[in-house]
Amino acid sequence: MVVGVGSRHIFGTFVEIIEQNGWQGLWAGNTINMLRIIPTQAVELATFECVKRSMAEAQEKWKDDGYPKIQLGNLKIELPLHFLSPVAIGGAAAGIAGTLACHPLEVVKVIETLLTVSTISSSIYSTLKIILHHYLVSHY
Repeated sequence: MVVGVGSRHIFGTFVEIIEQNGWQGLWAGNTINMLRIIPTQAVELATFECVKRSMAEAQEKWKDDGYPKIQLGNLKIELPLHFLSPVAIGGAAAGIAGTLACHPLEVVKVIETLLTVSTISSSIYSTLKIILHHYLVSHY
């Protein structure tokens, strides 16, 4: 659908899509999106659970054995890390890991979207394929 053309209300747009493309039209473009989302969410879930569990275990150990210490010359500094939330640390690590592991899939999604949405010349298509190939080879 083109922006500014068609219904001005979400229900009207919903009806237009169904009239033009059937129920399958509501899921147009979802496959390429799922190819990116599923691996990203898997990496994020695994990372979150692993880091959260490790952080909780470390905090329990620190309660028994004392918190980590840094020694600078004769000065010993105890790091009171009990205030760090295992959930917050796990969430941050999950976001970082998911992005690092699956960013190339985002590039593939964008290029596939460009190739299917617009009509582009064969020289631009070839250039995109070369860039995509070198990008994926350098990241994997």
